[in-house]
Formats: sequence, structure tokens, C-alpha cells
Amino acid sequence: MGGKRIWRGVILILVGVLLLMGNLGFLSWDFWGVLFQIWPVILVALGLTMLLDNSRWAFIGPLVLVCAIVYVALAPSVPFFYSHHMGMGRYRWQQSSVYTRPWDASVKSGELQVELGVGEVTLYGSEQQLLSSDISHHMHAKPAWTLEQRGDRVVVRLRGSRTRGRFMGDGGYRGSIQLGSTIPWDGHLNVGVGSFKGDFRNVLLRKLDVEVGVGSIDITLPDKGIRGNVAIDGGVTSVNLRAPQSVGVRIRLANPVGIRNLEEAGLKKEGQYWMSDNFDTASSAYDITISTGINKLSFQYIAAYPRI
Repeated sequence: MGGKRIWRGVILILVGVLLLMGNLGFLSWDFWGVLFQIWPVILVALGLTMLLDNSRWAFIGPLVLVCAIVYVALAPSVPFFYSHHMGMGRYRWQQSSVYTRPWDASVKSGELQVELGVGEVTLYGSEQQLLSSDISHHMHAKPAWTLEQRGDRVVVRLRGSRTRGRFMGDGGYRGSIQLGSTIPWDGHLNVGVGSFKGDFRNVLLRKLDVEVGVGSIDITLPDKGIRGNVAIDGGVTSVNLRAPQSVGVRIRLANPVGIRNLEEAGLKKEGQYWMSDNFDTASSAYDITISTGINKLSFQYIAAYPRI
């Protein structure tokens, strides 16, 4: 079959599929902007077709173009993901959403709930606000914040947009959340694809539940006189745990893991737990349960403050 006939068929199929996905609401305008950036691939595909036109490999040119479009549509973090100030012409691939809540003397404790389909979230403590955040997102996927006060306890929720970007989910969120450092917090975070990094050395952390479907988790525990709990779940590729030397830790591995350095870091195996010598006596200690199949688990002692 000649290259020209293949090209006609491929173009008709691509245009039909993309228009259909747009009509069904699976494509947003930022997808077309990102797609515009790969126009040099068309030249490569046409060149391959011209070279291989009369051979049995004539399909390679159109195949290259199809693969490029599928990559842009499905990749969780494509290389054309620009910040909000790097628009090109009338296109702006990303916007920034800022959320702040000032201190309230009636609030004595807090709970943070985060649920994002695709993203990279960094969390740490701050003395300036009860809670503040700066999240970058695609123009059609603005995250939603809600706050509810129950007596002296505040519950703050962050949800990704339900508007589907490109062919998948919400297109990706990147940013930081700062928790007020003078009240105790419970955290519940769910990221489908991406990563979570939490440096809690300036946070009164009582409880933390983290679930990352595919990606990595990095947690630094505080020395704030609290004996708390940490639960890690999901299909993550790596988990990095850090704690000041004065913090007691007890780690239970619910599922087998790959590479781990718990013994080298100074923890001792007691039954189903890996424990530090000071777990029972330390004023700050955390019971950690890891219920995930991971490729690498790392534990490290670090300085208590300042934040890294």
C-alpha cells in the first residue's frame, strides 16, 4: 500500500477520533495548544513517508505521528507543560490558584483532606496563616477548596476539578500547602499519579494517611512532643522517610518491599516491626504502617530544624 493512501486513512481516523473525543467532553482547549507544539513531528513523519513510500515500511511515517499524539494525550507530565507566565501567543497552559485562611483564635485543631488525580504536592508548616496554598493547574481544571468549622476543629478540603483535561483526569496539579504551626493537624492525602513531599518539622502532626497510586512519597517527621500515626498506601515506586534522632519510630511493612535500608539506618527488627531504640521512651514517636508494594524504602536521621 502506498504512503499517500495510508496518510489519507490515518488523517481521517485521527480527525474523526479527536472530534468525537471533543464532543464527548474528553478534550479541553489546552490539549490543542499542547498538540500545536509538536508540529515538527509532522515534518519527520512526512519525511519518513517520502523515503519509504514504495516499500512495505511506508506505514512508519503515519505511525510516528499517531504515537506522538497518543503520548501528548496520555502522558501524566508531558514536556510541554508550561508555567502560567510562559504562554505562547494567546495560549496559556497553566494558571495559579492561591488560597489562604487567616488565623482564628477559636480554632484549636485542624484536618486537611486532599484528593488530586494527577499532581505533585509539597506540604510544610508556616506561622503566618492558618492555612495557605499556591497550586498550578490547567485552565480548565481549577482546584476547589472548602472549609468547615466544627466547634474548635476546622476541616479543610482540596479537590481536583472533575472536568476532564485531554484524554485523562485533571491534567496535573503542582504546588505547595502550608499548615499553621501552632495547632495540631491530621492529614489525609490521595494522589492518583504523581508525588507527595511533606516536611512536617514545623507542624504539630498527629496523624497522616497518604495514598499515591503511582509515584513517590517523601516524609520528614517532626519532634513536637506528639506520639502519632502514619499510614502509607498505594503502588508507589519509592518511599523516603526522615526523622530527627530524638524521634522514635516503629515501622510495620504490611507487604514485602524491594530495596530497604532499615537495618543500616539503625532500626532493629522485632517481630513484624522495625523499631528505633527510643520508640517506647521518646516524647515524640510515630507508628508507621506501609501497605504497598514499593521498589525502594529509605529511612534517614536528619537535623530537627530548619526545614530542608
